[in-house]
Amino acid sequence: MIQKVLRAGDRVELRRLAAVTKEQLDHGTRLYVSQLLEIVDDTRIHIAVPIDDGHMVALEIGGRFDTRFITANGVYACKTEVVNRCKRNNFFFLSMKLVSELAKDQRRQYYRLEKVRPLEYHRLSEEERTILVMLAANKFDSDVERRNLLIRLKTVEPEQIDGIMVNISGGGMKFTSAKTLVKGDFIRISLLLDDSDAAELDLFAKVIFSSDEPNKMKMYEHRVEFINMPREVREKIVKYVFVEERKLRQKDMGL
Repeated sequence: MIQKVLRAGDRVELRRLAAVTKEQLDHGTRLYVSQLLEIVDDTRIHIAVPIDDGHMVALEIGGRFDTRFITANGVYACKTEVVNRCKRNNFFFLSMKLVSELAKDQRRQYYRLEKVRPLEYHRLSEEERTILVMLAANKFDSDVERRNLLIRLKTVEPEQIDGIMVNISGGGMKFTSAKTLVKGDFIRISLLLDDSDAAELDLFAKVIFSSDEPNKMKMYEHRVEFINMPREVREKIVKYVFVEERKLRQKDMGL
């Protein structure tokens, strides 16, 4: 039952499966972004007409697309076909048919949100790394022992480095800073997702890429994956990404 997976408002991404005209060949790899409007039944959905560069894109009836749905519970994918172009109360939308089984897309477990936010970080000290290893092993004689380690972790206060978040997902983030990092470094990040949040997120991450040269703004680009992340923290990030993406889609569509 796709109603258990998808919800109205979910982001929809479409890429053409096959190109049959010159125009389609020229734009064969283009990503079209839309929004799920309505679930008709297990094989039929309605989506908003995609908007590209401020203009509606009238996808042809019969066109088939590799389609991904960005939901609060992850990314799901299937193949779809345009059945009809529709209009209701001066609002244009597409009737789509699911032509393959809807399944979780393991290649993209988390959707990335482009968002600029200030953050602070530092390379993990030996003490912090030791505590993280002990927490990951989870071999404690009592809950008190574990709580004491968590308290020790919170009391570590090394010199912080300023950075700027560029995008974030439930699995990691990209950010820039004036300092270099090395692939394989372990860092600790303090981040306030929203100005209304009561407390900063305390994130641990491993550097998977860091630029060798600064950009024109004399900033280095870093990409990291989160490690030792509590489930409630990951869920908070995933929910934040989902809500912010929905706001952007509704704004683009004038809703």
